[in-house]
Amino acid sequence: PSDPPESSLRRPWGSCAMASSASNDAVIAKALGDRKPKTRRGRKILQNREAKIVEDAKTAMIIRGNKSSVEVLSLLRDLHRLRTPLSTLFSRTHDIHPFEDSARLEALCKKFDHGLFAFGSSSKKRPFRLVLGRLFDGGLLDMMEFKVLDYRSITNFECLKTDSVIGTKPLLVFQGAGFETDDKLKRVKSLLLDFFGGAAPEKVLLEGLENVIVVTVPEHLVAFSASGVAVESASAPGSAGEQAVIVRRFHIEFQKSGSKLPRVELSEVGPHFRLVVDRIKEPDRDRWKQAIKVPKAARPKKVKNLKTEETGKTKARIHLGKQDFDQIHTVHHSKAKDKKLRAELAGPAKKKTKKDSGGGGADEA
Repeated sequence: PSDPPESSLRRPWGSCAMASSASNDAVIAKALGDRKPKTRRGRKILQNREAKIVEDAKTAMIIRGNKSSVEVLSLLRDLHRLRTPLSTLFSRTHDIHPFEDSARLEALCKKFDHGLFAFGSSSKKRPFRLVLGRLFDGGLLDMMEFKVLDYRSITNFECLKTDSVIGTKPLLVFQGAGFETDDKLKRVKSLLLDFFGGAAPEKVLLEGLENVIVVTVPEHLVAFSASGVAVESASAPGSAGEQAVIVRRFHIEFQKSGSKLPRVELSEVGPHFRLVVDRIKEPDRDRWKQAIKVPKAARPKKVKNLKTEETGKTKARIHLGKQDFDQIHTVHHSKAKDKKLRAELAGPAKKKTKKDSGGGGADEA
């Protein structure tokens, strides 16, 4: 039997009806299978699952393993809180080992129509483990297993009085040259960008920017004290040749300034943790090409002689035909200036004719 999703936030009274309708849709879709739908509801369910030119926002399934500590459950709740309403948190435990057999995990994601998943568990060998993965066309695309260190929950930060609005899209900042040079960190960046990115809006309201998630790859090893202050250390946890990725979330506060642009103040609100890559399941090359392929209908139409730079500026090129300088329209002077100009040009000619006529009479005499 399927597990009921658990939400960390209070639900409205109409949520029970919504949950029951969603479960009914799942039962109908399972019953249909490969058969052709005979009802309008069945056709609508299968139509929503078909490939689209512009896909909807990815939803995430957040579950825990058979054994999970209090910290693991707290981290999963924080991740669900960041992705609400684009996530589903399951309260029951699941005897699943993603790197050994991912069939059950794929079946759960396909049943509830999720494209992302977060799996947390704890064991003697891996006391604090987090697995993030993606699916494509109903099958597993790739996943990464992380060892979580220096975790602090949202409840440990008291600077934020009121939480952000549900569904707010956060800003994502990736700091460090490793995200551009190291292949493993490139995969980490792509996975975290998909998990925390959310929907892609057409327009952004400045007042709606409330959160920013900063992912940093330090060039030197860093350890954090109990007060959250970064201290350089040569024997930090996980420092034996392991590259750590620091994930922090800040609240954006706009204050008055002397110009039109507001002054920005950042305050850390959690969660705060470090990720160390443990195991990776690389995607198949052909499936990866299919997953990142953009359909022709979704590609922007190319306009001739227009070029957009990385900064967003658009430059245009104008092609001119052959110019005939005899037909170019010039500035017309007034009549007075025209007469003066003609008189100045005619003056030397008159003097020359008089001189020539006077010289001829003297010779005849």
